[in-house]
Amino acid sequence: MLFSASTSASTCCCTIPSLNTFRFQQQPSTPNSNKTTTRKGYSNNQTAFCLAPNATVSASTTTRHRSYQYSEWPATSRVPPPPPHFTDPVLLASLLQSCNSSTDLKTLHAVVLKCFFAESVTYVFNNLICAYLRHGKLEEARKVFDGMPQRNVVTWTAMIDGYSKFGLEDEAVRLVGECAVEDGVVMNAKTFVCVLNLCSKRVDLGLGRQIHARILKGNWRNVIVDSAVLHFYCECGDLDAVFCLFDRMLERDVVCWSTMIMACSQHGRGDLACELFLQMLHQGVLPNRFTACGVLKACGEEKALGLGRQLHGSVVKKICRNDVFVGTCLVDMYGKCGEIIDARRVFDGMRKRNTVTWSSIIAGYARNGLGEEAIILFRIMKQRRIVSNDMTIVSILRSCGSIQALLTGREIHALTVKNSMQSNEFVGTTLMWFYCKCGESRTASKVLRQMPLRDVVSWTTIISGHAFLGHEFEALEFLKEMMEEGVEPNSYTYSSVLKACGNVKDIQQGKLIHSFAKKNPASINVVVGSALIYMYGRCGNVSEAIQVFDSMPERSLVTWNSMIIGCVKNGLYQEALKFMYQMRGEGIEVDDFVFSTVINTCGDVSRAS
Repeated sequence: MLFSASTSASTCCCTIPSLNTFRFQQQPSTPNSNKTTTRKGYSNNQTAFCLAPNATVSASTTTRHRSYQYSEWPATSRVPPPPPHFTDPVLLASLLQSCNSSTDLKTLHAVVLKCFFAESVTYVFNNLICAYLRHGKLEEARKVFDGMPQRNVVTWTAMIDGYSKFGLEDEAVRLVGECAVEDGVVMNAKTFVCVLNLCSKRVDLGLGRQIHARILKGNWRNVIVDSAVLHFYCECGDLDAVFCLFDRMLERDVVCWSTMIMACSQHGRGDLACELFLQMLHQGVLPNRFTACGVLKACGEEKALGLGRQLHGSVVKKICRNDVFVGTCLVDMYGKCGEIIDARRVFDGMRKRNTVTWSSIIAGYARNGLGEEAIILFRIMKQRRIVSNDMTIVSILRSCGSIQALLTGREIHALTVKNSMQSNEFVGTTLMWFYCKCGESRTASKVLRQMPLRDVVSWTTIISGHAFLGHEFEALEFLKEMMEEGVEPNSYTYSSVLKACGNVKDIQQGKLIHSFAKKNPASINVVVGSALIYMYGRCGNVSEAIQVFDSMPERSLVTWNSMIIGCVKNGLYQEALKFMYQMRGEGIEVDDFVFSTVINTCGDVSRAS
């Protein structure tokens, strides 16, 4: 393992800022130069690193060629076709960079082949490749690449980056392997950043670690490369390596801080994200829009309303006032913190809104139990012809389920079928949950059968839904089918089926499920333990329930309540009172329902005796 750190983490509305938004300028050197550069020279322009070495294009560069008859060029052409005896490669490279017409690009390509193929002016061909990639013509760019008599590191980097951006990651990886063995080609900082971004998209930990090792061996570390390495390990979920690398960085800019904050937010460590943000401000680094999005996401997950409000007032209003992404994160944060009025105020004040913005406010209403308001907003969204996404459908289905709006939910179901969204696991699972909440267990089962992929969440939803509706035997049948398909139950699956066994007092089936759960120690937690106590108590086996209770390292309020109610149901009133006193002795308040149940039952027994 390359790194080690004590920090650990576990795992939706922002993304880590792409490091492709910075440009590596080609330094004055030989074509195979490996000299690194600073962040100031980065851009998202794909051709920015393809100009000739030692060349700067300016107005004076082009004035030397104004003696040609411009009147003879086509009037519709944005870039004039070159004259018959075009010999200046620097000017041709400049024209390739500024070319916005496919027709003109083909003309310039012909000139390159006629005037410079024999001379092998590599940087001109590099600009030609980048021009084709900029126009979305990957096949033509590859033909130029394959026909080049000589290639340098810029050539390879352009093609690797092009394949990666076009979504052809496998071919990009193959080119990385060819580049590594090409004679005279040494990867530079831009190449490393492109390959690391490729590894991030593929979550290719093996190749990424190899590239990281080459960076360390060749002493290529700088703030840009370190940011790419951070991004890579964040995407792979290796927060130990991320923190170890971050702590060793000699220089940290806003991109590094934002990457760290976003990584913590995405992996369920909102507390660390907020702490890093405060450290960042203390060191005098000004946040940007990506920082704000990461911190707002963390504030929403941690319910840190105070910090979220401060960020809204001190940063967002000054730096990102009209940014749609930051505004969407604000809506999401206020909704998760239960401040739906503030969320709506931000939503109404936004000049621009996208699908995610609408989905966030609808999810906020659904999360806060305001299903009818969420449905109204969804209808307004449809009237304005705003396209729904998976998040919108999931949120509105949850709203319909919370108020049992069956007709509206069926309308949403029809919309998912029309837009081919039903195959999405999240949408399909939420549809099953909705129909179970509305008592439509048969329709929920049909949705399950139509899903092409069924994971543990899908199966758990249908099992818990049937158990909720009192169809315990059907729930147990679904568990059997789930295990036959090779899907491993999780703690929530076991909890649902154990409660179903308790409800029908099937002690044999309950013990069998208990034995299955023991085979996977990770599944035994406070949720499963509480369900086991409930099941054994309902089946009259209090001694087994007490044994499970005593073996639990952690107990929740539900655990205590299940144990006490189990004793009461089986006439063990003294044991129930004993557990109540023990519960209060550990500083846990007795639930009102449990307290009244015990007192009333004991009173009835006393009067009867």
